[in-house]
Amino acid sequence: MRDVLVFQLARFGDIVQSKRLLLSLAAQGNTRVHFCVDHSMTALATMLYPFAEVHGLPAHNSGTDPAAVAADAYKTFAALREINLSEVYLPNFSPLSFACASLFRPEVLRGYARVRGQDMRGKLSLIAFNLMRDRRFAPLNLVDLWAALHPSPIPPEKVNPIPKAAGSGRIGIVMAGRESRRSLPVRELALCVQSIFQARGGPRLVCIGSKAERPLVRRLARELPPAIMQNMEDLTGKTSLTDLPDALGGLDMLLTPDTGAMHLAAHLGVPVQAFFLSSAWCWETGPYGFGHKIWQALKNCSPCRENDPCPTSSACLRPFGHPAFLAHLAGKCDGDWPERLLGCVTSLDRLGAACKTVDGDDPYEPTRRELRNGLFDYLGGARTDAPPSFLSQELAEFLFTEKDWMVPDNWQQTPFTGREDSGM
Repeated sequence: MRDVLVFQLARFGDIVQSKRLLLSLAAQGNTRVHFCVDHSMTALATMLYPFAEVHGLPAHNSGTDPAAVAADAYKTFAALREINLSEVYLPNFSPLSFACASLFRPEVLRGYARVRGQDMRGKLSLIAFNLMRDRRFAPLNLVDLWAALHPSPIPPEKVNPIPKAAGSGRIGIVMAGRESRRSLPVRELALCVQSIFQARGGPRLVCIGSKAERPLVRRLARELPPAIMQNMEDLTGKTSLTDLPDALGGLDMLLTPDTGAMHLAAHLGVPVQAFFLSSAWCWETGPYGFGHKIWQALKNCSPCRENDPCPTSSACLRPFGHPAFLAHLAGKCDGDWPERLLGCVTSLDRLGAACKTVDGDDPYEPTRRELRNGLFDYLGGARTDAPPSFLSQELAEFLFTEKDWMVPDNWQQTPFTGREDSGM
């Protein structure tokens, strides 16, 4: 029996987006999958991935006594030390990932490594960083990027079920995500809710979120007509992470920004309509699977860096209040389509998740398609080869720097002696 370990010490959405990688590892046969997450995510991870042995770490306990955090982490690492790990996957670029990497022999590491104190990236991670230089052309969903750390990921259609309405007459509304700029303000959200309520013939509306979103629900109530308010149920602050699958599973649709709840809905096969704006970019983190609908803001500055001040006073919000867009949500196609807004439908191809534009004009699609084809050739073949020959020189230099393909992944071949060999 082989033992493999995946670290995923980020937030809720990243736990769900690790699904294709975890399923690919489990599909190998004669393999025991270990999944290391923050303590707050252990119950959810166990529920989502019953085939995996879940380990908890105090990754997000910044306010706790450092000595207590260190003692807690030592227990987990001591348990992992007893396992003969064949592979250790570190999909995230972070100081915490590199700290964890330093505990393992370099030859078992995938994604990122720390070798003799030097932080190193694998070839796929280097390509991902090259793509980040201009995210407008992003050709690869994060689920597929992480899955590609495995040499033979499972087919994309085996990741999530085809979305299907539960037939309950209930529509969920995720009030906001962790980053406020990636969510619709209450006024614009209320306009969208009214349009969808009209198009769906008066469904039951279910507000979903944490306790922090309760004031948003009260503000939303003031923006909506009484007839809609009578059909609204407030679940904010009433569902834990482990309760959330049941709350989402009975919905006909989830209306949401780019959130962990969105990824969980796709995992469950719940149809999603998602608003993507600011730093959220559907080609990177859209809901995985067939048939989800995404409304993507497309300003010249999109996608932005969420921690930078917005120089346009959040101009990417404006299309979501445009009469033509609201009419479209209400089931009417009158009027011109608003500028700088795309309507996309999710699909799957040979590489993984893809977004197809069905409303609006995406000027970046041709370049994105060429990069996507180049990535498929690279990931499906010998990953140490030079860039695919059919790529233009400009795109080949964008996707691969000379160092990326001329210099081998030395950390997996370099012999180590002394203390480095005595690690986990």
